[in-house]
Amino acid sequence: MKRLFKLSSTWFPIWCILLLMLIMVGVYIPVFGGTNQNLSDVPLIIVNEDKGKAGDAILLNLIKTQNGNSFKWDVVKTKEKALSDLKNNKAYGALVIPADYSKQLSQVHDLLISGNGVGKPATLDILLNEGVGQSASLIASNTLQTVVSATSIGVSSHFKSELNQKGITLSPMNAFLLDRPVQFTTKNVLGLPVKLNKGMTPFVMSIIASIAGLVGANMIRGYLMKSNGILREKGSPLPESQILKAALLLAILLAFCGSVILQLSVFGFFGSAHASSIWYIFLFSFFCCLTMLFLFKAVALLFGGWGILVMFPINFMGIFSSGGAFPLSTLPPVHRLFSFILPTRYMVDGMRALLYYQGRMEAGLREALWALSIYFVISLAIIIAFISIEQKREKQHVAAKKAEKVGLVDNELHYMQPAEQGKLHPSHQVKQAPKNTAKNDEYFRQALGKLEEGREEDSKYLKKIYEMMNDEDFRNALKSLRDKDNDF
Repeated sequence: MKRLFKLSSTWFPIWCILLLMLIMVGVYIPVFGGTNQNLSDVPLIIVNEDKGKAGDAILLNLIKTQNGNSFKWDVVKTKEKALSDLKNNKAYGALVIPADYSKQLSQVHDLLISGNGVGKPATLDILLNEGVGQSASLIASNTLQTVVSATSIGVSSHFKSELNQKGITLSPMNAFLLDRPVQFTTKNVLGLPVKLNKGMTPFVMSIIASIAGLVGANMIRGYLMKSNGILREKGSPLPESQILKAALLLAILLAFCGSVILQLSVFGFFGSAHASSIWYIFLFSFFCCLTMLFLFKAVALLFGGWGILVMFPINFMGIFSSGGAFPLSTLPPVHRLFSFILPTRYMVDGMRALLYYQGRMEAGLREALWALSIYFVISLAIIIAFISIEQKREKQHVAAKKAEKVGLVDNELHYMQPAEQGKLHPSHQVKQAPKNTAKNDEYFRQALGKLEEGREEDSKYLKKIYEMMNDEDFRNALKSLRDKDNDF
């Protein structure tokens, strides 16, 4: 046992797993950085349809940064444009300043000054894209509500200053209106049903496809090799190229069956909401599963025994940089970089477009199909290249064995002398027998022994030898063996 522990290969699994654990900690902890983690480039929309000047004041005071967080505002002219962008998953939410916003504020102002009657606050509209998931939708909602609150506080401060200068006292109802002169309404633009699973269904389906690809590629290879071992014991093993082809066929079957199970469980058993045809979702799920199976198979072929060390980072880094569990704007820069490189993000985007955005290409499905197609084609090309290499190598091996057998026949199994050959037709003439006839006899003795054992491969070999020998050759060989037996 001491000699075993002195080998470096014995310790390889230990330090390898420790390194993998360290990498996983470095990936997970920054993602779960707590509630104080900074956001960056949160996509939001603002629409100013106001015909007065009050709406311009809101545009001038938009939140650029808040508590270390940054926002990316897109100013559009109409509410219809904002709705279109939200339905195409271009932003998390939108703030709409209606056309009569200045008029509403003017009415509130006049009512407070006059004290006649009870008024209502001016209203701003908040539109939310609930398809991005609960976390991202909550970020958008809180940010837009903060803008409305800041606007209301600013307007209230202005009104209070004017009322104090004029010495006007308000009724309790109007005092409440003075504190909140601007309110908001919230609306989910997609109109999705209740069973959204907090918007996590696309993420769950994508990580299942990714994990199935990782585990499936390795298990298919392992059990094919085990099955080939059984065939080898029976004397008919398959070459490597045939095993690779079988792995491809099994991967296609696994992807198909896995996609069927996903549809039945997610939409049949759990009744999750979906805005597109279930057949489109099935086809995309099948494409995702097959792409991940081919990808991990290609990695295994390229890196050999080290392949599993490459597969795990691809899998778990892809999961946490996908934008499924956490919005991309909340992730550290390194995770956002990997989100553009690894396929999991595109699987989530494509699945989300199908489930929540009626399969619109503009909602992320187009980019997802392009990215996954690139991964699929490259991975399949790598696998086909390895199959071709193995086939070429096998052909060379077969050719070498044939040459070896032909050389054996030419050099060891021709017994006729030149004088005897002259009596035969030229097509029946053979080469001169080698000087070492004892060795020739032994080769032939062994060949006959193998033939008696009934081994298929030897029978085929001997059949070829017999076809190359004419009757006289065969009689001479048997005669030589008989003479040798008599000597014993």
